[in-house]
Amino acid sequence: MLDIAFVMALTLGLFALLAWGVRTLPAERWQMLAAVPVAKSADGSWRGLNLTFYGFFSATGTTFGFAIMLLLLASLGIPAAAGTGLALLIVLVSVPASRIVASIVERKRNTFTVAGAAFVTTLIFPLLLLVLRPVGASLLHREISVLPILAAGAIAYVLGESVGRLACLSFGCCYGMPLSEASPSIARLFHSHYLVLQGPTKKAAYASGLAGQPLIPVQAITSIIYGVAGVAGVVLFLCQQWRLAALVPLVASWGWRACSETLRADHRGSTRISAYQLMAIFSIVYLSVLLGLLPQPAGLEAHLALAFPQVFSVPIILLLEIFWLALFFYYGKSRVTGSTLSFHVVPERV
Repeated sequence: MLDIAFVMALTLGLFALLAWGVRTLPAERWQMLAAVPVAKSADGSWRGLNLTFYGFFSATGTTFGFAIMLLLLASLGIPAAAGTGLALLIVLVSVPASRIVASIVERKRNTFTVAGAAFVTTLIFPLLLLVLRPVGASLLHREISVLPILAAGAIAYVLGESVGRLACLSFGCCYGMPLSEASPSIARLFHSHYLVLQGPTKKAAYASGLAGQPLIPVQAITSIIYGVAGVAGVVLFLCQQWRLAALVPLVASWGWRACSETLRADHRGSTRISAYQLMAIFSIVYLSVLLGLLPQPAGLEAHLALAFPQVFSVPIILLLEIFWLALFFYYGKSRVTGSTLSFHVVPERV
């Protein structure tokens, strides 16, 4: 009963958020969350540092995925402290990789790529688990199965990325091509379900001049596909179908990544087949072979009743809050927009 309630709450909460985000976040109002004065100008105004909803939703998505991973690992009997250590190792790899890969592929220093970070993590995470397996077995005094941990990581990634894609709707990045440039069949498919990004500071506006134009809603589709794949992965995980619980999210996410590149208008490198498509294809092959070789653990079950008290404890909640704040300030400080602020007294309220 707890499993069913959890899946239903997860599904309803996630897709209610996505429905709101797809309708709301493309508006100009939802790009800047706050502007902080940092230096005063000669005319009395202040130069502002913009804090963005991109940072808010990037931090929220990553923290949400982090929490899901801790919950699933704890349901296997892996203590939240051990799960936290493993998740932090992943973050230490993936967060810097999001900027490094973008600077290599897109030749831009002030942007991020989730796909690049996910690709680097895809390469490292399974190997890291295999290396740390003896250490984990000695600490927990039992055999550690790699396959369920990979499944937990895959589910956490797609669910976190499902929420994180709302950041792209807010900032106007990762945008699809205009319907006017799409093939007739694609244009007909999206003639009633297109996306319009508003405002001159959206990336689609300043990078491609596409503000106010009907675009293929690549970001929204990505959020939905990843959300469906994540929920399906959770169901399979709770049913002890570890291999499928890992394969479904990974194949869905990387498969859509390879396909969606053909629908995008933002710069993806100078080659006909983008580097991200090559990463996606390689990841599918690599992970499919790896997951096929890993043994299916016998007698292992997931028990959410054991996991909730650990994850929803004061230390873990405090850690998640600190983690969110760190990610928000890392991703949320805008490097490509600025602001000018002025302050005044309202006489009638004095």
